[in-house]
Amino acid sequence: MSELLVERREAPVFRIDIILECRHRVLVGGFKSAVWSLAEVLIRGESDTRVDRPERTVISTEADCERYLWTGLHLSFYRDGGQSYWHTMVGQQQEIFVVCQDSEDELGTMPILVTADYDEAMAYHEADDTILTAPMPELIYQTLERFVLENYTPEEKKRRKRKDWHNKEGSDEPFAKRPRGR
Repeated sequence: MSELLVERREAPVFRIDIILECRHRVLVGGFKSAVWSLAEVLIRGESDTRVDRPERTVISTEADCERYLWTGLHLSFYRDGGQSYWHTMVGQQQEIFVVCQDSEDELGTMPILVTADYDEAMAYHEADDTILTAPMPELIYQTLERFVLENYTPEEKKRRKRKDWHNKEGSDEPFAKRPRGR
């Protein structure tokens, strides 16, 4: 009977609010372009309840910049994300990712997911969603580190066994090398 060296706990779910910033730029020909950035990540504590849809509040409106507070987002950790979390932690920059989609109503760009899983964020990026990043807050980093240590064991790398490409009795492969003189 083996004893657990580390007590396993359920992963916390953080309530997250974010501030998105939209800067308007005038391009050649007079066209306007909106450039979105993640201005701030606010941790509101741990939670076990979820909101169906995040809510937006306008913080400030200036001629070339608007700021919005989005509430009702959550950050969860999942056991199957261990390898991606580990890569996030040992990388040069520990970041948190906010996945945004363009809303068809007056909301503009709307956050739909907050994650620390790089692979998950890149899957959304490949589907043409917008990914915004910010440095990972210390509390989230510490919690993620504990979660990875408790739930992730790196797979041992295995070497492939080399195939015997030259069979002494011959081969059924049409382009196999045959010994000379036969």
